Amino acid sequence: MTLSTDRLTVAEVAKTMKTTEINVMMHIKKQLISAEEIDGTWFVAKGSLMSYLDKTDRPQPNNLCKSSCKRGCSGCG
Repeated sequence: MTLSTDRLTVAEVAKTMKTTEINVMMHIKKQLISAEEIDGTWFVAKGSLMSYLDKTDRPQPNNLCKSSCKRGCSGCG
């Protein structure tokens, strides 16, 4: 990912996926979408997000974090 047009912020991805930034980070951690950290900020590869959204058998965004969440913060949706 070299061009800024090829990557999105975690906030932009969360808005696109209609979920939280925490949930997007869970997607990154589970390697469901590709991302890289640049100077402390995470960026998602736009192509990776589009590929993920095109899949019909993907986990639902709000279920991903809840399934492994032990904090009970209700921030997962």
